[in-house]
Amino acid sequence: MMDDDASVRIEIKDDAGPDMTGAEAALRHHAAHAENEIAFVDPPDRAKRGMGQPRSLTFADADIIADRIAGRFLGCGLSTGDIIALQMPNTIEAPLLILGAWRAGLVVCLMPLLWRLDEINRAFSQIKAKAAVTVARYGDENSAQTLGEAAAKNPSVRFVFAFGEDLPDGVTPIDDWLTDDGASDRDTGTPREPARPDQRAIITWTVLRQDACPVPRTHGEIAALAKMFSNQMKLGGGARVLNTYPYSSIGAVAGQLVAPLLAGAQIVLHLPFSFDVFVEQLQENEITYTALPASVISALEERCDLHSREQPLARIGCVWPNPHGVNSGPNLFETPLPIFDIHNFAELAILVRERNPGADPSLLPLGKIYLPGEEDAGDPVLETRVRGAVTHEESQQVLRGTLCVRGSTVPAGPLSLAGTVIEPDSHGFLDTGIGCAVDESIAGQFRCQKSEDLIYHGGAVIAASELDKLYAEFPEFLDAAAFVLDDAVIGERIFAAVVPKPEVAPSLDRLKAFLSQKRVAPYKTPDQLVIVKSIPRSGQGAVQRDRILGHI
Repeated sequence: MMDDDASVRIEIKDDAGPDMTGAEAALRHHAAHAENEIAFVDPPDRAKRGMGQPRSLTFADADIIADRIAGRFLGCGLSTGDIIALQMPNTIEAPLLILGAWRAGLVVCLMPLLWRLDEINRAFSQIKAKAAVTVARYGDENSAQTLGEAAAKNPSVRFVFAFGEDLPDGVTPIDDWLTDDGASDRDTGTPREPARPDQRAIITWTVLRQDACPVPRTHGEIAALAKMFSNQMKLGGGARVLNTYPYSSIGAVAGQLVAPLLAGAQIVLHLPFSFDVFVEQLQENEITYTALPASVISALEERCDLHSREQPLARIGCVWPNPHGVNSGPNLFETPLPIFDIHNFAELAILVRERNPGADPSLLPLGKIYLPGEEDAGDPVLETRVRGAVTHEESQQVLRGTLCVRGSTVPAGPLSLAGTVIEPDSHGFLDTGIGCAVDESIAGQFRCQKSEDLIYHGGAVIAASELDKLYAEFPEFLDAAAFVLDDAVIGERIFAAVVPKPEVAPSLDRLKAFLSQKRVAPYKTPDQLVIVKSIPRSGQGAVQRDRILGHI
């Protein structure tokens, strides 16, 4: 069913820039050789979000600010290897703080901006961060206040830093760290050596079972992932990258920060997501590359001509959720622009590959994946294997199991996932827990399968059992459970099946208020309540979500 020697060759043009270990070292290189070139550009609508006026920074200014940030972190008593938590909007401050922290030898834990006190407390209990950094406010959320409350409950967190106005007591302002006024204010005591490849660089988060779990990554793994992205991005001189993804995932860091920095490309940041602002940035900043979800590319094709003569956009990265939704077929959208597909397997592995005409992006390669010229150099960048059992279905053999991965881009492990330590097997393969299937019609390829235990909603992955528990705690319900319906834009739309108490008229607004008081992320709120007589469950008590609609 699977050939262990199967390999996939990916073409790469090795002109990505300086031969350096880390992005912060690449920034130093470009500051010396292209000091007046623009490195970062703010979203034009940041002022409307209450975060000050937008600005742009040259490589030289960004390098000085990164030095200053590193010096201030070290001056506070933080040491090499300490973890700092970063919860940031997609503005210039985010990449500057990541680069400055790396320059100080710190490990950056990236937390989604939509996390609230509940998720942050659980994260802090797992990572033991020494400091946390955020923005004063984002929308209606007082981010600095929330991080301050979380720090008070987690004694490992010694400092809470934030930029912006009206900071609460106990939060240290860092606006002066981030200014480009007086560009000569460089911290000369900052270490100058690039990070070691085996040194931990970031921590991102995955949801495989019942809770968010940390996934640490080294600088070497990030560099290998950035090289995989660079292969397809093909960033040359004068390239301009429009990044719509906040820096809270390994794909955003490797593909939208490190790869462009290694190439000396300009990074233009977008606050997700506004179609009008995106098109404005695409045109006014003369963007040559961007990456978007398939559904957004399709919508943009309907609203504007992405490949007009006036538009210098040369390539698009198409970001797919895994497992794929039912709308992920090859004809979801059509564009003459070169497209490559980006598959993120629960933060544990990433596959970036060229889209062939007429190809189905949900069919993924089994076996070893190399960059060209590296077949004899050592480990592949990624190797995939499906571990499971063969069954006979509709007159053919089908291998069903879980996706296992290894390679230079895969975390070395062990990982602590939901209280269980997961280590690579004796062959070095890490089990992602993602369900997969291989049948005789797609030999040499596999297709991911959805898990009823997980919900894929607007880019977030949520454990369904967590929502069951949250909804059932609402005092007006006798019982409750979450279920979903497919949505072409956001993946899956969340509904709450509820058994109300007698004489109670269920209210979605009251449930939303209850969840808000519990300080959980807003994306965990259902779109609609559905009243049922009972929640169908198995003999072991597991919710049978596929049967809920039959009880309506």
